[in-house]
Amino acid sequence: MGESSVSRTKRSKTKPQERSTVGQSKQEDQVQTDLEAVATNSEGLPSSTPEPQVLEPEYVLLSDLVAHPRNYREHPPDQILHLVQSMREHGVYRNVVIARDGHTILAGHGVTLAARQAGLEKILAVKLNCDPDEPLALKLVAGDNEIAHLGEINDRTLTELLREIKDSGVDGGLLGTGFDEAMLMNLLMVTRPASEILDHGEAAEWVGMPEYEEGGVHPQLIITFGTVEDRDRFVTQTEIKVADAQGSTWSTRWPFDRADQNSVRFE
Repeated sequence: MGESSVSRTKRSKTKPQERSTVGQSKQEDQVQTDLEAVATNSEGLPSSTPEPQVLEPEYVLLSDLVAHPRNYREHPPDQILHLVQSMREHGVYRNVVIARDGHTILAGHGVTLAARQAGLEKILAVKLNCDPDEPLALKLVAGDNEIAHLGEINDRTLTELLREIKDSGVDGGLLGTGFDEAMLMNLLMVTRPASEILDHGEAAEWVGMPEYEEGGVHPQLIITFGTVEDRDRFVTQTEIKVADAQGSTWSTRWPFDRADQNSVRFE
């Protein structure tokens, strides 16, 4: 996999032990203050905002579901691969949200694609009482995609957790976490100080990628295509296995069973 920048959510470099209960209490107080402000109208009077409802899901056929025409988030093959592995290990624990028509997906496009890929015929879905093009529905489409990005990640805790999963010998390794070894190595490189991780060799050794222990720079081949269709046709005709697909950049390695995942990149 190419050394793409790791940018998933807002990242916090604060160590867990540095977060005091006093600071957490202040944060909770601020959230409560913000919620009270939202629940007040322009004249300072309490609004009539209803209490949140816990909606009951129902089974729907996957063949009946269609993507929202204005869904802007794409789900590349590597993401679907991780989702399918997660479903096989843990089951389907996320509900899809659909509009009043019973067909249009408002949230859960990736889950739907993965469920089909896994061979399922039906899935649990929550139906909202709104049409797909209503502002409330569009707000859910955006919110489901974006609210998660407001969360903060403790990179140190994440990298330690991922290495523990990798070293545990669990079936599939990191597949199903959203990471692979090269992504973990890159995350380590961009989030740890040089006093801990000096270079890619040390990062790879920390992760447990023996190919890097000898040091040195591996040769690479970068192929740039004029269109996405040209790239896809090249991959199909050459029968190359894609190790990772990040947006417009795909990467693989040669031979494919090597730990080094920076050998060949298609853009």
